[in-house]
Amino acid sequence: MSGRSDRAVLGPDAVTTPKGGSVFRLGHDRRATYCLTLPLAAVGALASLVLELGRGNAFDRFGLPALVMLILGLWVLACTRRASVRFIDGVLLVSAWAFLLGRVGFTLFAPGVADRAELVAATAPWLPILLMAHSWGLSERRALGLSLTALAATGLLVLAYALGSPTPDAVASANSGMLNTLVQMLLAGGVTVLGQRALLRHMRDQASGSRAWLATRGADQDPLTGLPNRVALEKLLTGLTARRPSGLAVAVLSLDHLGRVQEERGEAFTERLTAHVARTLSATVRDQDVVGRLSHTEFALLLRVPDDRAARAACERLRVRVASLPLDGVMPTISVGVTVWAQHLGSQDMLEDAARALRQAQDDGRNRVQLAGKLRTLPTDLEDVEEAAAV
Repeated sequence: MSGRSDRAVLGPDAVTTPKGGSVFRLGHDRRATYCLTLPLAAVGALASLVLELGRGNAFDRFGLPALVMLILGLWVLACTRRASVRFIDGVLLVSAWAFLLGRVGFTLFAPGVADRAELVAATAPWLPILLMAHSWGLSERRALGLSLTALAATGLLVLAYALGSPTPDAVASANSGMLNTLVQMLLAGGVTVLGQRALLRHMRDQASGSRAWLATRGADQDPLTGLPNRVALEKLLTGLTARRPSGLAVAVLSLDHLGRVQEERGEAFTERLTAHVARTLSATVRDQDVVGRLSHTEFALLLRVPDDRAARAACERLRVRVASLPLDGVMPTISVGVTVWAQHLGSQDMLEDAARALRQAQDDGRNRVQLAGKLRTLPTDLEDVEEAAAV
């Protein structure tokens, strides 16, 4: 919800610096983590060297001892506080990529290397591991830039090897298996980068939802339910449509037959029922979504969805959930009108469209979901509801 930015919110310890400052994320426990993990990394590298002793390739016989010495040096700097965490981050990433790309290049092009395919297979898992390390040590944009650069460099090595391979018959035998491993390594790296992007966006949306929730507390908080009131919701919706409206959906939800319940059970019970439904809605929506109270009988939900079907399915889940939790023998139901942002819609337009869809749902019998503009309701048959909720 915060738009494209270099500043990815990953937790309470994740901070970013102003433009022109450091590109690294810092956390209060990062130094302690290095003091614990760097010796283990050195032991792992030494173990690899010992296991390959006598039959290892020339690159590992030189590169692994150098890597062990570098790791131990960084461990000393980390534990004695002789270097900053950002310095250790940078040296580790640069040296790790230099070792990985150097090993791949040596394996592919150095003359007289035995078991090239085995060496490539042993190196391949480290590409996605290093790509994942970027998001731990770098800001989002710098991590993406370094990941794409590393993938491009690896891809160029693979392409040079493929173009310089022997005849097609030879490639179809021993070299074809190694080339396949290299391609799979690049695909795994690409998937890793895409997964990181999706995860960071998800976490950023969750953090944005939490900040939006906190921003609505206080004077703009409904006293009965503790939810944001109409003023807070309209402020938030205006901000969301101005910053990143794509994928934004607004649902207006109304408690059915609340007047009749008040006549039969009294005002005190009606307020208890309203608070009960509010708790149900809050417990059912995702962390990044915001639910608030529009009026005496109506709630509103702001959420991010990929399309209309997902918006309807999310509202159906809410409707079914509310109806499954009675209070003192009273089974509450809700009618829902939902709209998804389009180019012509502003914040007030979205609220009005959702309210019109709600009135249509009420006219059609209540306890149903209506999508704005289409004037279609999802069926209330349980099997159809489960099918829609699975979308």
